[in-house]
Amino acid sequence: MNERVKSMYKHGAFAEIMATKDFIPSKDVGTLPVYFGTLPIHQKMNYEGLVNKPILISSFKEAQTKVGYSDHWEDFTLCEAIYAHFKNNIKPIGPIILINVLDPKVHLLKARSATVKTETVTLTNGIGFIPTYKGILNTVAIDSKVLGEDFKVEYTPDGERIQLTDLKDGLGASVEVTFNEVAPATVTQAEVIGGTNSEGHKTGISVLDLVYQNHNMIPTLLCSPKWSKVPAVDTALKAASQKINGHWYAFVNSDIESSTAKTIDKAKTAKAETGYTSSYEAPCWPMAKNGEGKLFHLSTLATVTMQWVDYENDNVPHETPSNKPIDMIGLVLEDGTTIEYDQIQANELNSKGIRTATYWGGRWVLWGGHTGEYEYGKDMDKRNVFDCSVRMLQYIANTFQSRYGNLVDRPMNRAMVDTILNDMQEWLDGLMAQGKILHGLIGFEEASNPTSDIIEGDFVFDIATTTTPPGKSLTAKICYTSKGLNVLFGGEQ
Repeated sequence: MNERVKSMYKHGAFAEIMATKDFIPSKDVGTLPVYFGTLPIHQKMNYEGLVNKPILISSFKEAQTKVGYSDHWEDFTLCEAIYAHFKNNIKPIGPIILINVLDPKVHLLKARSATVKTETVTLTNGIGFIPTYKGILNTVAIDSKVLGEDFKVEYTPDGERIQLTDLKDGLGASVEVTFNEVAPATVTQAEVIGGTNSEGHKTGISVLDLVYQNHNMIPTLLCSPKWSKVPAVDTALKAASQKINGHWYAFVNSDIESSTAKTIDKAKTAKAETGYTSSYEAPCWPMAKNGEGKLFHLSTLATVTMQWVDYENDNVPHETPSNKPIDMIGLVLEDGTTIEYDQIQANELNSKGIRTATYWGGRWVLWGGHTGEYEYGKDMDKRNVFDCSVRMLQYIANTFQSRYGNLVDRPMNRAMVDTILNDMQEWLDGLMAQGKILHGLIGFEEASNPTSDIIEGDFVFDIATTTTPPGKSLTAKICYTSKGLNVLFGGEQ
């Protein structure tokens, strides 16, 4: 209210529209995949800020512009995620976070103890091409010529070679160029796992801690194509997924290697021996091939499928990605060898908590909704049987923290307690009404809040919930009866 109105003489009935004082919670948690690996950032003239940073990508074009793209997925593993999310034939979906550990200044190809390569480039109408997909763009040099003034370089859209353009018609019919090449093969699992370096900067998987503060988004799915088949990397992913920033929970999609585990029996053994047995991961085996001959890690396809299934459900992860279509035409091992088995054999993997794919209903689908902890007949906490159950509990936990974090340090009187109880219960009731949970109840119990804790400012709200189980199997019991024979004699069935 301005000063003129406040001091104005009043005689009559008045009303003023004031600012809202009701509690307005923050928006619910969405599904945000975070990928760890390598990107072709050497394709960019300036790649500062693209190493060990959380990079938000929402489209294929944006990926090409921001971080580059290459079909050489073995070298640039995060390009698999880019393609799988934004170029698949089922449902392109995003956004995603990419965390790249490849640094062109560190991971250089050393040829004959030197890092410089030389090529003679033929120019036609002032344009020529350097035949390399690993050339570091900002290292391209021509003797006595200035990059950006006498010539320019840029990668072709397919990322397969560097286009050189003569800007002053001074290069002639051919020219000798020098450049460095990046060496993705020199990236180590230790660099993917990362930590905190000598300068205090986070690297590798530890960069996960920067996602929330950099983008105001909560990471909920973790994946590292190619690298998660390394047990140490899988262990690091699982460790990082719990209490991110001291708060958030995420689910891990991982892979069991298929270079030596080439059969179903060997995959089951490898899963148990290498520790892919967590309740907050879903290990996958083997790999998949699409119609263009590209090989995908099933962990990547599972992550894509989880995101679009969640999107179809208002970003609530109550539905498993199992039995949902994926963009593939067959199963393969790591070396590209085709492997074939039917749904019965696929169920052998599922019974041991391994996700795979199968052909069903005229299409290829992801197959298996269990967590890595699951094993048929095993005595285990029932909340951990299905991926969607675990993810729903994580979703509720993340949502509670996101909605009420702004109330921290405010006076916790009875009105504030009731505000949280009423708002959260209304939210839980909404999930129940939609069938996304079967039961949800929040309480503020004296037993959970002893005087000693309240004096310290520590308050506990108890939430009881029953997640909605997936219909893993549907069985019809069919019996023969002779009753129908009556119709032969004019009787009724």
